[in-house]
Amino acid sequence: MGKVYIVGAGPGDPDLATIKCVEILKKADVVIYDHLIPQELLMYAEKAEKIYVGKEAGKHTLSQEKINELLVEKAKEGKNVVRLKGGDPFIFGRGGEECEYLWQNNIDFEVVPGVSSFYSVPAYAGIPITHRDFVSSFAVATGSEAEGRERLDFSALSKCGTLVFLMTVKPLEKIVKKLLENLPPSTPCAVIENGTTPLQRTLISTLDKIVEKAKDEKINPPAIFLVGEVVKLREKINWFEKKVLFQKKIVITRPLKQSYSASKLIREFGGLPIIFPSVKIVFGEKHKENIKKFLEEIESKNKEERNDTILVFTSQNGVQNFFSFLFSIGKDARTIWGMKVAAVGEKTASSLVEFGIIPDIIPQNFTTENLYEELKIRPEKNVVFLRAEKVKNIEDKLIQNGKNVKTVEIYSIEKEEKTKEEIEELKILNPDVLTFTSSLSFIYFTEFFEKEWIKDRVIACIGEVTAKTVERYVKKPEIVSKKQTIESLVEEIVKFYSK
Repeated sequence: MGKVYIVGAGPGDPDLATIKCVEILKKADVVIYDHLIPQELLMYAEKAEKIYVGKEAGKHTLSQEKINELLVEKAKEGKNVVRLKGGDPFIFGRGGEECEYLWQNNIDFEVVPGVSSFYSVPAYAGIPITHRDFVSSFAVATGSEAEGRERLDFSALSKCGTLVFLMTVKPLEKIVKKLLENLPPSTPCAVIENGTTPLQRTLISTLDKIVEKAKDEKINPPAIFLVGEVVKLREKINWFEKKVLFQKKIVITRPLKQSYSASKLIREFGGLPIIFPSVKIVFGEKHKENIKKFLEEIESKNKEERNDTILVFTSQNGVQNFFSFLFSIGKDARTIWGMKVAAVGEKTASSLVEFGIIPDIIPQNFTTENLYEELKIRPEKNVVFLRAEKVKNIEDKLIQNGKNVKTVEIYSIEKEEKTKEEIEELKILNPDVLTFTSSLSFIYFTEFFEKEWIKDRVIACIGEVTAKTVERYVKKPEIVSKKQTIESLVEEIVKFYSK
């Protein structure tokens, strides 16, 4: 028998997921997830089977009964199953029903609470649900109870201080009508759409006008409805919506594994990262063979030959692939003893340090041109590039300078295929910024989208080489980072929008 974890993923901001949620996802064999979970969390379940069972208004992929059966089926296969739910699984999340079903079927389970939207969403809108100058109690209800069974006692609710209604877009008018029977029309209230995410929208009004305002603004699910004097505090406390990249939609075209660090940085400044890799890193058998042959070559070299050789790593990917493979065959960094090591880029240098290698040569401006200037004056005659397939820039110039140059291809950069649905979805999102970290990431991206559509966005590039490629194909990029790092690129995007 396996085990089922009923896990709360939080309200939308992936940084609000708990440490326990992340640790359980890392060990998962199967993740059965809902519509409103932060998609970035799925990256932690790298090896897991992922099954979407989301429910949207009028559109259910699986009934609750079928979801229950799926949990039992996967657990009986001996798997660690994560049922990943938005918010907290026991707050209007049907987590209790799922636990009952697991208990009835003798399945071991554990519950991991999550941050609930009922207090986190108001917090991101600058509204505390309690405040000693205004109110010392609150009530939370599901808006859907205003329809059908109608078990809510609005007369009693209205005496509970701050009122928070979840799932309220469709029943808002009925909720307000019943509240107006018990509260003054001038009672402050707010509707908050897409709370805790960079697409958050907050409407402030009074009870008698909020329905009309929500219709005019075309508020869509998910949204919560907040009623009470604490709403007035938003004017002073609103912090999230003041972030410099708030509501800016920024496309990340890096390889998938490298996209999450960029995503986190963009979210810190309030932007919405859209992960749309146009390239992928492939480390195949031929690359492993290339490394093996190279290792066999250097094993026969004497001290003088080794001291006369520089190994050049041009990217993080090269470092990770080379040393990970080295360790997998029972070797370590001592294999390259005596040789000098050069790194292009701050991140490449940092990756080498992680594997116990402090680079001897780091070009001052972290570009291949600067690397050429450094290498041509070095006394070492042999230069070996450990790099991606079919990527050359300064090798020929070094040969002309009398160096013996060798290239070992240890990975390839290939196009990440996209479905028509994925391409259409990005168009519908209508992003503000497109980011490109290499010429290839841009060239492959142009195979999915029309030139005019690309031209209408702000384009941000890492380095002058990528910028020149973009300019040659489409236009001069609005943003170019000075350093070859994603941190520098995000910094330049922030400066651009600050102005």
